[in-house]
Amino acid sequence: MAKNYKRFYALLKQNPDADKDELVMSFTDERTTSLKEMSEEEFNALCDALQYGAGQGYEQKAMTDLKRARSAVLVRLQRLGIETVDNWDGIDQFCLSKRIAGKRFAALTVGELDALRAKLEMIQRRGGLKEVRRQQEEEETARLAAFARTWKTNSKFAN
Repeated sequence: MAKNYKRFYALLKQNPDADKDELVMSFTDERTTSLKEMSEEEFNALCDALQYGAGQGYEQKAMTDLKRARSAVLVRLQRLGIETVDNWDGIDQFCLSKRIAGKRFAALTVGELDALRAKLEMIQRRGGLKEVRRQQEEEETARLAAFARTWKTNSKFAN
């Protein structure tokens, strides 16, 4: 996924003592001062360090945020009708779609999960997934047909 410069500058604004050029140099091993020339991994590490701090507890905070973001996405997937209990292959298949995330669910970062959550909320506001909606309609039709057959055969008014 593309670098989120907006995130970087928002975090930089929260750390008034931080100098952009010094930060970029330290995360690129003195290679560059340009955000554009940073690799995505270097950029994400820099943003994470600004957001969570590089001190003790950073990893625990990052893991907590990742779990919360994953949980929020899984809730939205359930609301759209995608089974999320022991269905990691199905979740991965859905997330691998280029129109959804283009990555396996476990490989998504917190920022990517937040973007996916927003995308899933938009899909839900617009009426949900067409395939899931069609499948639910077919199941409902089959359930009503079965009920009608059972009612006809068990009814005292049957012909």
